[in-house]
Amino acid sequence: MAGPVARKDESLVRDELRQYLQEIDVTILREFDEGEFNGFWVRFGDFPILLENQKKKSYYIVAFQITLPAGPEVDALNSYYEKKDAQFIYELTRAFTSPLTGFSRIIEGGRVIGFTISRYIYPFYHDFSVKDLDRAIQAVVSQGAIGIAFLKTILPEGKEIPAE
Repeated sequence: MAGPVARKDESLVRDELRQYLQEIDVTILREFDEGEFNGFWVRFGDFPILLENQKKKSYYIVAFQITLPAGPEVDALNSYYEKKDAQFIYELTRAFTSPLTGFSRIIEGGRVIGFTISRYIYPFYHDFSVKDLDRAIQAVVSQGAIGIAFLKTILPEGKEIPAE
């Protein structure tokens, strides 16, 4: 029976992530360490990506967030949910999911205002590498771009759909 797996120290993990982000030419926009959470906001291509760790957890979440502007876009999106439109829900799920990523709705005031595409990474373990980070970032950005393209086909034309 194997004993507990040794974890890397939090400061070592942050240093390695910083180095790996530089190696894959991802721009660090901001580092944070606030309360129970720490991590990075980075830019990959045109998209901001969040890498966030809840302290004392053995993983980071790599997240691509899409938040719709208040107005006709949110109204149109929620009208599909209110109608329980099965075709829409199927197409939306297909656009936002992949075997490499998960997705969740962002709900505010009982209404869907956006989506988060995410993938977990495990940089506290010694077998984590720059390849794992690169795959995770590329997976959420690729799926996020597909999700944005889908939303543009079903929402009224107007404001740009922002990824945050």
